[in-house]
Amino acid sequence: MTKVEFPTRNPWTLSQVVTDPHGSPMTGGGTLFLPTGIGQGERRSAVVVLEGLGGVIPERELRYARMLARQGHVALAVDTFGPRRAQKLSHPLRALRVTEAAMLADAYAALNWLAGLSFVDRDRIAVIGFSYGAMVSTFAAYRQIAETYAPDGLRFAAHASYYGCTVARFTDPTATGAPVRLFIGGLDENVCVERSHAIAEDLQRGGADARIHLYPEAYHQWDSKDLKPRFTRWSLKRYAFVVEPDNRVWDMRTRLTMRGPASRTAMLVANMDPRGYHMLRDEQILAQSDAELLAFLEQTIGRAPRQPGCVAPGESGSLQTAG
Repeated sequence: MTKVEFPTRNPWTLSQVVTDPHGSPMTGGGTLFLPTGIGQGERRSAVVVLEGLGGVIPERELRYARMLARQGHVALAVDTFGPRRAQKLSHPLRALRVTEAAMLADAYAALNWLAGLSFVDRDRIAVIGFSYGAMVSTFAAYRQIAETYAPDGLRFAAHASYYGCTVARFTDPTATGAPVRLFIGGLDENVCVERSHAIAEDLQRGGADARIHLYPEAYHQWDSKDLKPRFTRWSLKRYAFVVEPDNRVWDMRTRLTMRGPASRTAMLVANMDPRGYHMLRDEQILAQSDAELLAFLEQTIGRAPRQPGCVAPGESGSLQTAG
């Protein structure tokens, strides 16, 4: 693995991306994992990995990226909080400081960066996200988001969402057409199961093959390192935002429209649930969800024969021409 950088932006709202498409430029970053055995001139599938509010951590984002590389995919674990100096903040403060609009900017910047690598097939790049990042990976499945962030037509080929925050539904459910899988736990009090099904139905109406993998006995982050239930104070379960076709976001509870930092903060604070939720690792569910994720990716973006390990750019002679 190796650290990489790419140009991105730092918008505050989805509407800002429309009104100022080139504003707030900055440098983003992440950790790149490459599979072994990439032949000269060969193009591999790739996966953008989006972090949860816990940040890029070894047992989650880095674990999945490493696993994907061993399966033959190029994997890029994006660090959204670090470049924005939010890595030392608490989870609620991270959600207030770093917006979903910014995470989407990083997701599409990573897509564009990977598409420029000589050994990546630009038509076979998927995105997978966890919790907060899972919400973003689902957002990217809607056509209006893709057209907002990638007007040149570059699209993700598949979307996977792990215990994603069920914050927003889109008035226009038209999808990009890429398949979507939502992995959720039945005991997860940070995610509304009913709203997850509604989001999947929205995407289906919009033309996507959207399906849910529900694990009835799973808590939030069944892939965590927590061998005993760990309580987290603030839950996002009761959030109910609406995204209009012009990318205006408003809150069904307060009726506020997200226009900037003040209104966004008010919307988030008004909906936070102090009853919280629990996280708990479950090896059996983890093994099952791993198998279902890898099968989904094989069906959508394909894979090379299983590899014994992964290397950093420059460690193999066949990778010296990387763009």
